[in-house]
Amino acid sequence: MGSANRVKSLNQNAKPFIVPVFIPHQGCPHRCVFCDQRSVTGRAALSPSVEDVKKGIESFLGYRREYHYPVEIAFYGGTFCGLAHDYQEALLGTAARFVHRGVVHGIRLSTRPDTINRQELDLLKEQSVTTVELGAQSMNDRVLSASNRGHTASDTVKAVRLVKDYGFKVGLQIMPGLPCDTEETMLDTGKKIALLRPDMVRIYPTVVLKNTRLARLFEQGAYIPLTLEQAVMITKKLLYLFDGCGICVIRMGLQSTESLSGPEGVISGPFHPSFGHLVRSAVFLDKAVGLMKNMKATRRRITFRVFPSDISRLRGLKNSNMENLMNRFGLTDIRVTPDTAIPKDGLACE
Repeated sequence: MGSANRVKSLNQNAKPFIVPVFIPHQGCPHRCVFCDQRSVTGRAALSPSVEDVKKGIESFLGYRREYHYPVEIAFYGGTFCGLAHDYQEALLGTAARFVHRGVVHGIRLSTRPDTINRQELDLLKEQSVTTVELGAQSMNDRVLSASNRGHTASDTVKAVRLVKDYGFKVGLQIMPGLPCDTEETMLDTGKKIALLRPDMVRIYPTVVLKNTRLARLFEQGAYIPLTLEQAVMITKKLLYLFDGCGICVIRMGLQSTESLSGPEGVISGPFHPSFGHLVRSAVFLDKAVGLMKNMKATRRRITFRVFPSDISRLRGLKNSNMENLMNRFGLTDIRVTPDTAIPKDGLACE
């Protein structure tokens, strides 16, 4: 790898360039009711060899020539700290070589809260790991039990504290809409997660995947998933909560894969390839409605000014927000003007 590929003038606040390594289902001691990692990751449940991992990282790094933002190798799927210790060492050792060469900034991985202990964290610290993401999914023990998670909310609390003690960044994943979930328990999970002060959160509303226990429960009428509208609304409330606490939400909704979109993927539930966009658009609709209500004079025409990259979020999917505003306030014309003077996620009207 030449010097042109080295990390230069690193912008620590920028979104990292992720080099993914998939280990679906590997290391998992439980099969949760909702889980089918092959559909989620688009990969078969096989253990990649060290050579495969090395080649995959080199190939992915070839997509960029020079970085001014963090570059991270990320181990996705499965339960990393549940893997055999020698296999963990082999995988991390391979990834760490890229860190030592200066072409990668750090390593992140995902695991279950009940796999975290000092022995594991000692290994991660030695091998240049910078971020540990924990699949909390819920902070309600009844919901966790109904989902066959095999751990409790207190396991998540203990794991977060221990990971923080070691100086790692902490990410937490939650899944609104699990069996036995209610709006109250979903929002309570958000509040308890916020109290743990993670560095980042992922919100994955529960979907029903084929060939899972949840699919059987759904077919029997024993489980009713959230509708897309319900999932957008609850995720929006969670987003407000985390934003208000200064906690970054780095993902909302499963990333679309060929497996998820195909006949062997999602059979029910709030899956949408642009789910995060739907949530952000709902937030902008709230802002627009608030501005309109605060206007003293009744207006038939309105102009919104917004940061250029936020225009599509303000307009909503297929201009749905514009239609909503026109109907709600009796408007005859809405203009949207890009304005770099407006901060990202901000909105002004005149």
